[in-house]
Amino acid sequence: MNSGSKTLFAVGTLFYTIIVVLTVISLAPFYAMVVMGTYDSFQLFRFNGLPSDYILHNFVTISKTEFPTFMKNSVVMSMSSVIFSLLTSALCGYGFAKFRFKGNKLLYNIVLFTMMVPSQLSIVAYVYEMKLFHLNDTLIPSILPYVFAGFGVFWMTQYIKDIVPTEVLESARIDSAGEFRIFFRIVAPMITPALITLGLLNFVWSWNSFFVPLVTINDSRMFTVPLGINSFNSLYYQDNGAKILALSIATLPVVLLYLIFSNRLQSGLTAGAVKA
Repeated sequence: MNSGSKTLFAVGTLFYTIIVVLTVISLAPFYAMVVMGTYDSFQLFRFNGLPSDYILHNFVTISKTEFPTFMKNSVVMSMSSVIFSLLTSALCGYGFAKFRFKGNKLLYNIVLFTMMVPSQLSIVAYVYEMKLFHLNDTLIPSILPYVFAGFGVFWMTQYIKDIVPTEVLESARIDSAGEFRIFFRIVAPMITPALITLGLLNFVWSWNSFFVPLVTINDSRMFTVPLGINSFNSLYYQDNGAKILALSIATLPVVLLYLIFSNRLQSGLTAGAVKA
């Protein structure tokens, strides 16, 4: 082996060693969460990295709660957020990217401005608005912020502008295709990676949402997973073992979605950076 090959081998070994170390560091908290879900609250202070035999008791504790209802509410909220946000973001992005109309730049700048304003600044007015429409104690106030999020519009605008050729759209119009037909038959298939990426991001954000549901939902029957797990404190005297096991179960949908769509997620994050 010559010196060049030795240097290349050393660099490759160092690179993969760093990757392995970073992977272990990243997965260690997740592993600790799963294992700690098998402990009772007192054993947590004697955590040794190995599973305990208390897991069945924690499952019994969770089964006595409304945890399945919390999961159902989170699924409904997250899937609704994903579906409606993709529809509004893609349509708005298509309009901003491929149409020129009076006020186009102004409206787009307003969309960008909304991304700069922390949501906490408008939460009081938002809660009051939901109260006026009698939407408190429903999942709707937790869904709407994702449906009309400025980030989704910005994301789809940039992606469609770079990926979808204007010539293809003009050819479809010459063939008398309507705009909605062009969007759903031509544009949507071309931007599938961006749709999947935005959908996954919105699902994770919605699934983990805590603040908006906290201030808009008082009815325990409408609690989402974060609120439901937080209620374990008052119901079961801070049964931290059961809470951690519930957190592990609640993490599974996000992990499964990432494993299924990881390749599409990576392509969606990178494709928009390269002009077609």
